[in-house]
Amino acid sequence: MVETEVRRPFGISFMSLMIMALGLLEVVGGVLLLFQRGNEELLAAVDVTSSQLTTYAVFSLMLGVIVVLGGLALRAGQSWSRYVVGVVAAVRLASLIWVVVSYHSIHWYSAIWPMVIYALAAGYLFFDDDAKAYLTR
Repeated sequence: MVETEVRRPFGISFMSLMIMALGLLEVVGGVLLLFQRGNEELLAAVDVTSSQLTTYAVFSLMLGVIVVLGGLALRAGQSWSRYVVGVVAAVRLASLIWVVVSYHSIHWYSAIWPMVIYALAAGYLFFDDDAKAYLTR
């Protein structure tokens, strides 16, 4: 019996690329924050301590690596990857709330777009019939 190759839906291809791009942005952002954690002007502008900035940078790096790996797994058709995207969307929502509360709403809008993309991706992966069929084969 010859197994035919299942073609990846366009939505999966597109979402995996978007998710990997967001993951790379998270990694780059985390690295930049690590390099700037001693910048007194930056710390004063966002009203945080160096250790708070370091914590956020490390969190961003870890999340970015997880997201890139999840995007690669999504592209490869791994069924568990949609759960990674769902968890990341929930984590981004929590981080948005943390940003708004911690920074007294300074630059809160910068966390919305990644969260919206993750939420749309999670919605597509969990509720679209083509995506579910491709990832649960």
